[in-house]
Parts: sequence; structure tokens; C-alpha cells
Amino acid sequence: MMSIELTFLSVFLLLMLAHTWHGARKTDSLSDYLVGGRSLGGVGIALSFFATFVSSVTFVGLAGRSWTLGPAWWIVCTVLFTTAVLISWFVIAPRFLEFAEKYQLLTIPEFLGVRYQSRTLQRISGIVVVVASLVYMTAVYDGAARTLEGLLKIDSQSVMAVVFIVVTGYTLLGGFHAVVATDGVQGVMLLCGAVTLPIVMLYRGGGISSVLETIHERAPLALRFSSGLPLLGLIGTALGIALKIIVDPRLLSRFYGLSSGQQVLRGRWLAVVLLFVTYLFVLPVGLLAHAFVPAGLELQADEVVPWLLSSDGHVLGTIAGSLFLTALVAAAMSSLDSVLLVAAGSIERDITTQPDRECDGGSVRRTRIWVFVLSAAAASLALLRTRGIVELSSLSGGLYAVCFLPALIVGLFWQGATKTAAICSLVSGFVTASTWFGLKKVVLGGSVTWLHEIYVGLLVSMPVFIGVSILQRRSQSKSGQSDSTL
Repeated sequence: MMSIELTFLSVFLLLMLAHTWHGARKTDSLSDYLVGGRSLGGVGIALSFFATFVSSVTFVGLAGRSWTLGPAWWIVCTVLFTTAVLISWFVIAPRFLEFAEKYQLLTIPEFLGVRYQSRTLQRISGIVVVVASLVYMTAVYDGAARTLEGLLKIDSQSVMAVVFIVVTGYTLLGGFHAVVATDGVQGVMLLCGAVTLPIVMLYRGGGISSVLETIHERAPLALRFSSGLPLLGLIGTALGIALKIIVDPRLLSRFYGLSSGQQVLRGRWLAVVLLFVTYLFVLPVGLLAHAFVPAGLELQADEVVPWLLSSDGHVLGTIAGSLFLTALVAAAMSSLDSVLLVAAGSIERDITTQPDRECDGGSVRRTRIWVFVLSAAAASLALLRTRGIVELSSLSGGLYAVCFLPALIVGLFWQGATKTAAICSLVSGFVTASTWFGLKKVVLGGSVTWLHEIYVGLLVSMPVFIGVSILQRRSQSKSGQSDSTL
């Protein structure tokens, strides 16, 4: 079996090597490196959008979470994720692309800097992007290591080193062109892997009725609509992940690569269908696992899928298991490469670069250095394994939501927003959400599971954004001054 797995992985890695060479040849400027020179089509970007969002967090964390949270997790996540991708492609993308083309933007913080004419806001936004990206990359590295060390019987440090070398290498050299080309292949593999696992489980379990009957006998509480977490807390966790589809810079930056608004029309339904089908199939895997895990064996949610694919569970068999293993590798890499580009681009373009140095010839070289540094930091943090995979992913999404939903998304459509309000809402949202997350874990001991940090953060950042904008506009109308924004 090991030879088959290594054959699948070798073919996949060779394909990535070809994409890296192709991407490196087409990269001459920072625009080429970060957004592909704005020359890509809707189908390719839709596949990249899908593959970027679906990571090892999905296959290990989200799929396994229905082990403890039951059908509610499956239904709530599928509905919220599908709704979010519809909003992203049908509402936000056309307006966002128009703005990006007009001002030739390369990063999301740069959008905020131009929208509100504030270099300070751009720098603060860049810091938020880097912090939230590190949190998310830590979860992805951890998810990949947990799965591959069980399947390949390799220690987590070696797995982490291999993923680090491969992802960092092709992202560093090939840039956006290599990432999108690889994402296209990865997207197909992810869809196949997501559909294959539950179908094979139902087949091996004797059909839907037989599997449900077995679950009822072994773990009757698992079939309750919601168990293990209050419904409000479950929705908050799912919402923290779903809102990343709307506000996550690694996803929004995909729209920067489109060659025209017409390409949005070509790609939007593909992105929706891919994401809906994937989560419809993969999310109930944890719930179905109750029919396969022996009674008395205690597993954490993050351990369920790795056990199913291990020699102990051996649910998929040799060929399908090898395909799914390759899909898991693809899942990890498709998310890491995009986050690395976005975070490294923010450091170079938004945090460290002075206005008079923005177009110098060393931008690509410096950005590549930051790709290496950030990837190494995330891989090192993942070895600590201090938090759950879903928990870290949801925290990352929550930080993006409370910081960027007011200033970025609302500000995209509301001309009355001010730069002072944008700065205040971003800072207050970040501080509130991160503080509440820490209080829940350290002071309250995880007892307040129903009040997710996304609720607390948005209850602060959104009123601050709207309130300060309204008050400032009223004050300016009386004094004749203006808070300069576009």
C-alpha cells in the first residue's frame, strides 16, 4: 500500500514542480507575483477560490467535529458556507474588482488604505492580516501533520518538514501563477476526496439504514440534532469560519487576479457548486464514524478522520485511501500557499515599504524572503499543538470578520464611512475578540462555550464603525471640514 501512496504523491509533486517552473517564468513584477498580473480567467480563479478555502482543517477538523456535535454541525455549516460564497461572488466580487482595477491594488490592506486614504489604516490592517494568517497556517500545518503521521507512520516533525519544504518552495518561486495552476488540480482532487469518503463509508456499512441503526445502538446521543455544544456557540464557531469566505484576504485577493468583470460571471456558479457539494458530503463523516469506531475507543474530534484512514480503521482501502491521502496533502498545500502569499505581500506592501520604495526592483525578492520566514514560523508553532484545529481556524476567521466586515465590506458600499471610524472599529474589534478568546480559555476555563468571540467582537466593532462615521460626518458638516475618503 505504501508504494501506491508514494506513487500518487510523487505524481502530484511532479505536477507541482512543473507549475512552479511555469509560474517562475511568468513572474517579472510584484503584480505578477501577488495577483498574476490580473490576467486570469473565471474558471481558474473559481477553482483556486474553492481549493484555498477547503484545507486540511476541513477534512480533519470540520469533518471530524460532527463526531461530537451531531447533525446540527453538518446542516449549519453547509447552509452558512454556501450562503457566504453566494454573497462573496454575487455581491462583493463585482464591486471589489471594479475598485481594484481602477486603483491597481495588490493587497487587501492596500484597498483599505486607498478607500480611506490612510497609510496608518493600511499598516494596521497589514498587521491584522499577518497575525490572523499565522493562526490559520498553524491550524493547517497541524491538521496535515496529524493525518499524515498516522497514515504514513512518520513522526509529525518529519511530516511538517516535508510539507514546509514543498509548499514554501513552490510558493516562493512560482508566486500567484503557480498557486492558481496548482489549485486547479487540487480543487478536482479535493472534490473527489470529499465525495469518496462518505460514499465508501456507507457502502462498507451496508447502506444508510444499516449505518444509522449501528450509530443508534452504539451512540444514540450522536443522532440528536445538536449535542456537545450549545446551538448558539455552534453557530458562532461555524459563522467564524463562514465569514472568512467574505472577508478573508486570501480569498478576496483571488478577485484581484481576474482579467475583467466578465470573468466573475464565468466563475461564480462553479465556486458555489464546488463548495456546496464538498461540505454536503464531507461534514457528516464524523457522525458516520460512530458506526465504525469500536465501542470503548475514545477519540477527540480531530482524531476521528485520521483513525478512519489509518491501518486500524482502514475504511477506504488501498486505492481510494491513496487518492484521499493525496487529497489531504493537496488540501493543506492549497491553503498554505495562498495564505503565505497574502501575508508576505502585506508585510512587503503594507507594513514595511515606504511610499517612495513601492516600485523598486527588490520587492519580489523581499516578498519571497517573507514567504520563507512566515512558513517556518507557522510550522514551528504547529508543533506545539496547544489548541484544536477548528478552534484556531474559527479564531482566525473571527479576527478577520470583526476587523474587516465593517470597514472593508460595509465600507465597500457605504460612502458615508470615515477613516477614523475604520481605524477605531478595526482596533477595537481585534482587541475585543482576542481578549475574549483569551479570557474564555484562561480565566473561564472554556465554560462559556455559547458566546463566541465573533459575537463579542462584532458587537463592538460594527457599532463603533457606524457610530463614529455618523457622528464625524455630522461634525464635519457643521464645521465645513471633511474626513478625506474615496
